[in-house]
Amino acid sequence: MELNKLLRPQKIVIVGATERETMAGFASRMFLEQCRERMEDLYLVSLKNDRVFGVPCYRKISDIPGKIDLAVICTPKTTVPALLEEAAEQGAKGAVVFASGYGETKLPEDVRMEEELTAKAKDLDIAVMGPNCAGFLNFVDRVFAFGFLFQARESAGKIGLVSQSGQVCMGLMESAKGSFSYVISAGNSKIVTMEDYLEFLVEDENTEVVAAYMEGIKKPEKFAQVLHRAVEKRKPVVILKAGRSQKGSRAAASHTGNLSGCDKHTDALFKKFGVIRVEDLEELLSVCAAIVTLPKLPEKNSLAFVNISGGETTISADAGSLYGLELPDFSKETTERLKKVLPPFATAQNPMDLTGGSDGNTFEQVAEIVMEDPQVEMLVTSLQITEKISDITIYDYLEGLIRYCIRHPEKPAAVVPLIESGREKEVLEKLKAAGVPILPPPHYGYRVIRHLMDYTAFLKTAENRTGTIAALQNKQEEDRIALSEHQSKQIFIDYGIPCPKEKLTVTWKEAAVCAAEMGKKVVLKIESNDILHKSEIGGVRVGIQGEQEIKNAYQGIMERAEQERPDAKINGILVQEMLEEGLEMIIGVTCDPNLGPMILLGMGGIFTEIFQDAVLYPAPINHWEAEEMISSLKSSRLLAGYRGQPPLDIKALADCLVSVSRLAEDYRDKLVEMDINPVFVYPEGKGVKAADGLMVLCRKP
Repeated sequence: MELNKLLRPQKIVIVGATERETMAGFASRMFLEQCRERMEDLYLVSLKNDRVFGVPCYRKISDIPGKIDLAVICTPKTTVPALLEEAAEQGAKGAVVFASGYGETKLPEDVRMEEELTAKAKDLDIAVMGPNCAGFLNFVDRVFAFGFLFQARESAGKIGLVSQSGQVCMGLMESAKGSFSYVISAGNSKIVTMEDYLEFLVEDENTEVVAAYMEGIKKPEKFAQVLHRAVEKRKPVVILKAGRSQKGSRAAASHTGNLSGCDKHTDALFKKFGVIRVEDLEELLSVCAAIVTLPKLPEKNSLAFVNISGGETTISADAGSLYGLELPDFSKETTERLKKVLPPFATAQNPMDLTGGSDGNTFEQVAEIVMEDPQVEMLVTSLQITEKISDITIYDYLEGLIRYCIRHPEKPAAVVPLIESGREKEVLEKLKAAGVPILPPPHYGYRVIRHLMDYTAFLKTAENRTGTIAALQNKQEEDRIALSEHQSKQIFIDYGIPCPKEKLTVTWKEAAVCAAEMGKKVVLKIESNDILHKSEIGGVRVGIQGEQEIKNAYQGIMERAEQERPDAKINGILVQEMLEEGLEMIIGVTCDPNLGPMILLGMGGIFTEIFQDAVLYPAPINHWEAEEMISSLKSSRLLAGYRGQPPLDIKALADCLVSVSRLAEDYRDKLVEMDINPVFVYPEGKGVKAADGLMVLCRKP
């Protein structure tokens, strides 16, 4: 499908044109009011009106002379299929369908009509926006196929927005912060999906940052490809993803399943591709506005706070610390230079209070000196800008900041006022022209700065990442089966995951012979596909040695299993060599129905669910990504050697993670979840061992 014909059309027809206050009327009015220079490209079709807003109307699409590119269909849903056919005959390759009452109602008849519309669009090869959408705004080419009234901008901006909610589009456009290249209300996205729009915006030369409000991911593999392309183009993607509070996580058989919810999978996916995930619309728009305003994004977490009062300085420093913003001490040379320009009672420190004895020239000189310090990456000030600034000295300070920033566009700077208010338009325009964004008050403003620094830090590592996901190729069946520990480990071994020596036995004498062959203490475990948590029923005995101990332990386990789980089918008793103690970790996989397998790493044993110190990452992963997972754990210091303890075998743990990733990718369509818990991690060079394991599969892959 040709999205250029949809989003960048030359010849456009509005079907159902009217002057009434409906979506059709608003679309007609806004296009005619705002796009006078394109009137020769616009046609109106109406069965009831000869003229709409003074423009003559055609009765049918087929009456229009020549070919068209886009049909904006503002009529009831029963008329849409025939109009699509008529538009296609006239050459249209794009259509906007405002009509609602399709699949979003969940009613069988409406779902059927949506399926028929989808099939019709694909058969005609027409890129259809919607149904149940508000249309789109193309500020680049001045195409306003939108069903709401809005305040049109005179010029195009650099933010490309796609949203599954038309009201979200309206809300963002009402803010003076937004400067858009495109605003797309995708609606039900049944033909052209969110992933398709994102791809268009990522490739669009007029868009510097891509913003999205998303309620779901329909094409996960394409979504990942688009995000990877954005990374290649170094174009930021900022997403507000709905569903953080969703309660739909299924009951899980494994620790891994309990630790990872669906929204955590989204977080993991976004981390892999450097997506800036925001919590609300204010944050989304503020991040985007900062990106398109700053000539250069901050590349490291190293800021200087320069203010004109002690209160501003203290509040800013405290708020910044909540988001991990670093304020390095100035170098000795910087400090000495500052002393020469600061008022006598000001202190040359970071954060800095210039005090009331300073002025705009002081501010400019301080900015110059501070930003030449090699440890400082970005300057932030809390100058309060209101609708009409009453303190005229603020203008002086702002002029000093602007003069500095115009001379040094390579040095990022931002204003983070302490209180939200209206902003004086002339001041806003001057700061924007100088490349200085005015961010919201601290708890938003400093989050924005942190997002920018995290994004540039990600770009430095992007080439080390796999840049793909192992999305499911076939939908998993609901009928599931848990493999026993021994069955699971046989698969682990096939993928190079280190496991202890073990053997399945069916009598205590056989177990005794097996233990003698191992030549040391062993562990006995109940072996059953029906008993997933063996220790909870007394199905595990450790440190067993000698024939009598083997006999007692074997019989004791079998008796407990019979008492606790008389319904369980028992395969026998697993005899396993007893491993030396090591640091207990957990490695697992949970398979997201859309995004595919997610690899989990965390502390093992009883700490798994108590401390919740775990990290998720989408398969596949390489060795670099595995080591990043390890280092991101709060407990990673234990692996590096803590308080005199020898460093542990991080390389072997990373190798094990990569092996698990290969297994998960190969089994993606039938693996529901798996655990290796615990994985013992030994001192450097001694490797790792999977002490226990569990896999849950679909019965029919």
